[in-house]
Amino acid sequence: MARETTPTVHQALRKKGLLPTIHLVDTGYLDAELLVTSQREFGVDLLGPTRPDVKWQAREQQGFDAQSFQIDWVNQRATCPQGHPSVSWTPAVDNRHTAVIKIKFSMRDCRPCPSRSKGIRSRKRSPRRTSTIRPQDHFLALRARRAREQTPAYAAEYARRAGIEATISQGVRVLRLRRSRYFGRARTHLRHLLTATGLNFVRVADWLAGVPRAGTRSSHFALLMTQPACA
Repeated sequence: MARETTPTVHQALRKKGLLPTIHLVDTGYLDAELLVTSQREFGVDLLGPTRPDVKWQAREQQGFDAQSFQIDWVNQRATCPQGHPSVSWTPAVDNRHTAVIKIKFSMRDCRPCPSRSKGIRSRKRSPRRTSTIRPQDHFLALRARRAREQTPAYAAEYARRAGIEATISQGVRVLRLRRSRYFGRARTHLRHLLTATGLNFVRVADWLAGVPRAGTRSSHFALLMTQPACA
């Protein structure tokens, strides 16, 4: 799991004096909690794409998603876009063992609300809006990161991840990086060191031989779209 692997990596890098200020990761090694704890405990800015909000309101951009509500963290109350306050604020743990807050609104407010279809699709006789959010520091960190992901500066900075993905891809395709013929952490670690050494030799040999770098591969469909139309 990301919440277990990422701190372990940071601890190992800190022991070796190699802890970076910015750590480029993919989505599997990043979540709202890690955005906070990596910065607080290690001084590391995790840079990578966050998981999108999968609720239909955010996905279709037609309803009231969690970002549309005003959150009063001090008084533990949320206010919907129509101005109605929540009636329940319950800390909980979801099925992924993540700390969350479950917020519920009154059926008396939701049932006659003119904007009910923007927040509720339930066919129950007495529907009401419920929302699940992260604790305050995780919620704010995630919102700030999602806004940052929309900026050109983020795209330019995260573009460096392409070199990492290319290295992993070459290691998997050429040197079978994901498989080890040995048992035990010590022998597997030695195998990883030898794999990295071999990868360096391959790249040095290509550089000395003047082998040009491969361009980004395109799918067959993308190549087809670049062909001129038939008369």
